[in-house]
Amino acid sequence: MGTASTCSNEVSRLEGFDFDCFRELTVARGCCVVNPEGVTLTKWLRSQIEAEPYWFHRMELPGGLVTPGWSDPKVDKLPYFGLPDDMSGLRVLDIGHAEGFFSFEAERRGAAEVVALDRSPDHARKFNICRTALGSRVRSQIASVYDISPERFGTFDLVMFFGVLYHLRHPLLALEKIQAVCSGTLLMQTAICADTSDTPMAEFHPHGIESGPPDNRVCDTTCVWFPSPACCIGMLDHLGFKGPERISTDAPVGGVFRAKAATPTKGQPPLPEKNMWL
Repeated sequence: MGTASTCSNEVSRLEGFDFDCFRELTVARGCCVVNPEGVTLTKWLRSQIEAEPYWFHRMELPGGLVTPGWSDPKVDKLPYFGLPDDMSGLRVLDIGHAEGFFSFEAERRGAAEVVALDRSPDHARKFNICRTALGSRVRSQIASVYDISPERFGTFDLVMFFGVLYHLRHPLLALEKIQAVCSGTLLMQTAICADTSDTPMAEFHPHGIESGPPDNRVCDTTCVWFPSPACCIGMLDHLGFKGPERISTDAPVGGVFRAKAATPTKGQPPLPEKNMWL
């Protein structure tokens, strides 16, 4: 590990920064002085949070820090998304982790391992800010849902697939990829259309929809597929999931669904010789 002055120089750069090195400098009462001017971990984290032009999730972090997101997952999502209260021993996959709220929540509830994926470097950077504040062991990996396979990532007792499906060009292919690694339970949340009939259908929005915070709505061209609840259940059934069902019908954000692997088994990490990340 470098000297305090070396780490002080590195603190100014988030990209490529060794967060474990910085965490090792933490001293009593969570205060980490990394230079003679008295820059603490909390002050540095606050500067990184304020430097980000956009936050999706509002997240409460240690030291009185709060990310200024426009969506509060603790209020609008967590009570409805079906996470088990006790996740002890579970191997968990979080697809599309954004700033990491659900990854860190799974860890807090006792998950043995959380694999967090997102294809956005911006999301990974903000994830790492929050990870450092929380002292989390979860790491972000840059990957798409289409990259998922048992050979690369292993299998999982719980897969969290929140807020991603409606952004995808190939939603059924994405669910097929997930089915291959889900050895336990899938929890899925997605934007849905207004159709409540038993006939599976979906709306396609070729130019996206208006989205974002109420005071700054913009056209999000990535919001394209809006399946009906029957369509979500039908796709999961088509791919071999057992007992697909809609849960939390009073959820204020989209539709929430749960399904089980056809043959439940304990989630396993990939074999080292097959792990493409090594």
